[in-house]
Amino acid sequence: MVNEISFNCEDAWLNLFVGGDLYPVQVKTLMNPSTCGTFFRDVVKVSDAAIKVRGVQWETSPNHIKYRVDIDRDGLLFRHVLQYLRNGKQTSLPDDTYTLEALVGEADFFGLEKYREMLKKKLWKLTGKRQYYACYSDSD
Repeated sequence: MVNEISFNCEDAWLNLFVGGDLYPVQVKTLMNPSTCGTFFRDVVKVSDAAIKVRGVQWETSPNHIKYRVDIDRDGLLFRHVLQYLRNGKQTSLPDDTYTLEALVGEADFFGLEKYREMLKKKLWKLTGKRQYYACYSDSD
């Protein structure tokens, strides 16, 4: 059964429980039009009347964490995803190719196409591998 809650303002806070790590975040961060991905557009629905969040755990959640959305992904990698959601193109990217490749998978999962392109451009610059070339542009 999918639970749902309504908020009347984008300043409301949710707790994203990702891979055992807790990330408090405002609804407006998840719904930022310049960074929002398809995953969060499916979880958070904004209408004139209210903001509805589905898949939320309420009083019965472990550790009694209210307004919690459970996401079965790597909690450490999600730190980078959340940084992108908050900062957009100003996000710093790691120099570690393994982490960058793992983050490409996270960007795919969360439907963050612009973030995915940023990651692949960085991978191209670090490795020169052909599979990342399609995202490279000299103007960036």
